[in-house]
Amino acid sequence: MPALPKGLKPRYVHVIDAVWHINETNGQEIGTARVSDVSAFLGVTTPSVTKLVGEMVELGLVVKHMDAADRRAVTLTLTERGLDIRRVYVEEYHAHLSQLLGGLTVEQCETTVRTLTEALRLMQEDAQHRKSM
Repeated sequence: MPALPKGLKPRYVHVIDAVWHINETNGQEIGTARVSDVSAFLGVTTPSVTKLVGEMVELGLVVKHMDAADRRAVTLTLTERGLDIRRVYVEEYHAHLSQLLGGLTVEQCETTVRTLTEALRLMQEDAQHRKSM
């Protein structure tokens, strides 16, 4: 896996993948992914995605489309460069992981899922406990 190109933040790859999944799910040529959809998909705040999208537009990774009927509504599509970034840093990475982890048994995978699920539960409980203090 090559290093990210200079100026490309890892967070951009997450946004690119979210935009791709949202648009692919809806089967649309023109983007249907809104910033709020991307923030919900990633579980992050809308203002943080808005900032990232602005940076990504400047880098030629994403295009914003204004809705003629509602000027506040903006949808997103990936540029060819954005699609290339996704291919290398999502698709090829997943293929590499699949090959790398292909030797694990189903039992090993299930044990790992159970362990990580329990670890997540414990961390979420701890976070809730700390909030209530």
